[in-house]
Amino acid sequence: MSARPLTAKEILDLIPHRRPMRFISEIVELDAEHIVARYTWTVEDCAGHFPDYPIVPGVKIIECAAQAGCVAWGLYHLSMIRPVEEIRHCVGCFTSVDEASFKRALRPGDRVEARAEFGGEGFFRGNKICAEAMIRLADGGDEVFSGRLSGIWMPRATAEKYAG
Repeated sequence: MSARPLTAKEILDLIPHRRPMRFISEIVELDAEHIVARYTWTVEDCAGHFPDYPIVPGVKIIECAAQAGCVAWGLYHLSMIRPVEEIRHCVGCFTSVDEASFKRALRPGDRVEARAEFGGEGFFRGNKICAEAMIRLADGGDEVFSGRLSGIWMPRATAEKYAG
C-alpha cells in the first residue's frame, strides 16, 4: 500500500499514548501547515499536585503540546511519505523543548486547544519534526503555554535499544 495523508481519526488511533499519559482527545484541524487538538484536564491529571488545590503540572502541559505538535502532526507528515504499515512499526520520541513559556495555571475541567505550526524555524524532514506549539484555553481563550518542540520517529527496535 502506498503513502497517503492519514485522517484525524486514523492518527488518534495510531498515537501510542494511553491514559493516564494521553493528553489529546480529539483533532479538530489538520493539514500540512498546522494541527489543532483538544483535551480537557481531569482531577486524575493533577493527582498530588497540589492537595486541596489541584493544578496541572507543567510537564504534562508540555507533554500535551508534544503529543499534538510532534506525535500527532508527525504521524500526519510521515503518512505523506511512508505507508501506514511501516509507520505502525515506528515510535515517536520527544527530543527537545526550547523557549518554553507558561502564562497561567490550568485546573481540572479546563478545556484546552494545542496548536502547532512550523513558524520561522520549524520543519519536517525524513523522520524529524520541529514545530512552534501553543496551548490556549479552548474557544479562543487565554494562552497558557508556548514553545518550540522537536521530535524524531524511529523503528521500534531502535527505540528499544536506546531505552536500555
